[in-house]
Amino acid sequence: MVIGEDLYNHLIDIWNKFGHAKGGKSALDLMGERLKPQLPQFITSIKGDEGIMEKVLFGEEPEMYLPYHGINVAALVVKVALGMGYSDDELKRPALAALMHDVGMEKIPAQIWIKKEALSSSEVGEIRKHPLYGDELLKPIDDVAQVVLQEHERMDGTGYPQGLAGKDIHEFAYLIGIADIYNSLIHIRPYREKRYSSFEAIREIVTKEKERFPSSVLKSLVASFLFPVGSRVELNNGETAEVVEGNMASPMRPVVKITHDKNDREYDKPRVVDLDRDQRFFIIRSL
Repeated sequence: MVIGEDLYNHLIDIWNKFGHAKGGKSALDLMGERLKPQLPQFITSIKGDEGIMEKVLFGEEPEMYLPYHGINVAALVVKVALGMGYSDDELKRPALAALMHDVGMEKIPAQIWIKKEALSSSEVGEIRKHPLYGDELLKPIDDVAQVVLQEHERMDGTGYPQGLAGKDIHEFAYLIGIADIYNSLIHIRPYREKRYSSFEAIREIVTKEKERFPSSVLKSLVASFLFPVGSRVELNNGETAEVVEGNMASPMRPVVKITHDKNDREYDKPRVVDLDRDQRFFIIRSL
């Protein structure tokens, strides 16, 4: 069985074969024949945290980042949806839509979406067509096409391409939209060299996007990724630690493994502390 990082790399290979195919492979082939059969294993791997989330959160995305971005967004959507109470069966549809959400970018010249300089107004306009292109490619599968079309719509009506608002936007589109922003922030982009920590990305989203997404989606994102497993933090006593278990009910108080003293000397025997139980310690910053 392919699990964890192997599954991630397998999905990248599937996407790359689609991107390099000449005539014989369509977006519907990619979705229905290649990606859809991987969904149960994909979801199981994410729930079991078999290395795939470490790849998603802390791995690198190359210059031609679209396949990696699609898989990362799908994994993030699964985690956020789990936090909202989705069942395994209910996770399949948003996960599949997330895997396909940027398929329309394949119709946009790569020199535009990997450009390091500021885009011209015409280039921005072309980028904003990608949900329409995705909808066109996936139209026979209407429920997925609708979500792909709406992934950049926002609750306050400021999104595109249709300027929809509120309940006119599918919940899956909100899930993909917020995961898309988060994943872009925690990875380098051609136009931005800074890579945000998870904490910084969540702060940015809560500050700038809170009117644009339903509170249920925002709350689950914060609970899932404020301090994700594997992130490093500094405690109030100067020690540094690694988050080893999240706390959905109280995201500021995960379980941590304290690895270094306040002078950055590594302990021979790290100790595990549940910050929810031991109130002497709390996180002061993400590292």
